[in-house]
Amino acid sequence: MRGIANIKICLIIVLGLIGQLQAQNHLSSPYSRFGLGELNLRNSHANTSMGGVSYAHKQETAINFLNPASYAAFDSLSSLVDAAFSYKYHALEENTIKQTGGTMSFDYLALGVSIVSRWSTVFGFQPYSFVNYNLEELLAWQDTIHVSKNHTGTGGLYQFYLGNAVRIYKELSIGFNASYLFGNYTKNQIVNFSDELYLNYNKNNHTTINGALFSFGTQYFIPIKKHRLGMGITYTPSIPTVFAKQSNIQHNYINTTSGESMIDTLFWYENKKTLVNLPQIIGVGISWSDAKYFVGFDFTWSNWSRFQIGNISDTLKDSYKYALGGSIVPNPTATKYVAKIKYSLGVYYELTSLYLNETQIDKLGLNVGLSFPMKKTKTRFNVCFEYGQWGTLTNNLLQETYFLTTFSIALHERWYQRRKLD
Repeated sequence: MRGIANIKICLIIVLGLIGQLQAQNHLSSPYSRFGLGELNLRNSHANTSMGGVSYAHKQETAINFLNPASYAAFDSLSSLVDAAFSYKYHALEENTIKQTGGTMSFDYLALGVSIVSRWSTVFGFQPYSFVNYNLEELLAWQDTIHVSKNHTGTGGLYQFYLGNAVRIYKELSIGFNASYLFGNYTKNQIVNFSDELYLNYNKNNHTTINGALFSFGTQYFIPIKKHRLGMGITYTPSIPTVFAKQSNIQHNYINTTSGESMIDTLFWYENKKTLVNLPQIIGVGISWSDAKYFVGFDFTWSNWSRFQIGNISDTLKDSYKYALGGSIVPNPTATKYVAKIKYSLGVYYELTSLYLNETQIDKLGLNVGLSFPMKKTKTRFNVCFEYGQWGTLTNNLLQETYFLTTFSIALHERWYQRRKLD
């Protein structure tokens, strides 16, 4: 009962913090203008601190969202609450212009329990993507006409998910996540011409997204003396289960001084319902581990070139991500506290889905993590530091350099314990 009470207290605190953090804006990200925005999926500290290595990794004190088959590792007599928040400081550069800023954000909240010895389930909530940008373009048209374009966007998508995993034979497990994706964003464009022969206009597009996502995974571990060779595969199909409602309105300004305008009916529609074609995703991973250390490698392919909302598509390409990382606990059974701290290190490289000015945007990151065990329990407090960079200063593009500090707690409590009789 004490364990359940602790979990309730933790959930109340975490949910309160979520409300406060979600009210804050994300940092401006010009690349969030495309697709569904900047993807913001964060996995557990145990995986993020190893560069995101996830597919062939499982442990009973962390919820590995990216491969639901890993849920089978949960202790059948315990429950696990895993939550994380992060602080991001970044610098945006374009030619000689530099902008800096920082903000706190919510990463995820998940609860995992084992139903029976071979079956575990997880409930979770996390952001999916965010849209936040403010850009201005200055163009020359027909040599004598200058055009000013201002692009702004705000909003974001979130997901609730339910996951299940079953250990079907010794070290072989399978699992799935069923998610409800929801949220909305608004993208606005203001265009001004230097020549009064052309009408200035303001175009506003509001999109609401909702629907179901599904992902599947499997893991298999082969004991080799005191070590384990792990293999993991995940698959997210592209199926027509996500929908969008879009409203688009364009005001043409007849008189810029007075603000007199008229609606352009050629571009007007309201609550137009369409299908969202999300990418299929395939992830594969391999790992080698023993009681002290773990090392793994992941590869992820995402078919973003097929992304569409109705008949509208962005200039996106397929993305490819490579991650390499590991962790070590010097002496898990030591009496000295320092020897039981987990130290993690990882790197990743991603060729993202963004394709701008004949350039496919890439991303590189380095992660370092520490996991501190609590006394007389399997609960762990974690901190992860990430240095990353994506984009480029060539071809009139932008580059973002950032430092991300993530704090998480994995609250592991026994929800049932047989009483001893005298």
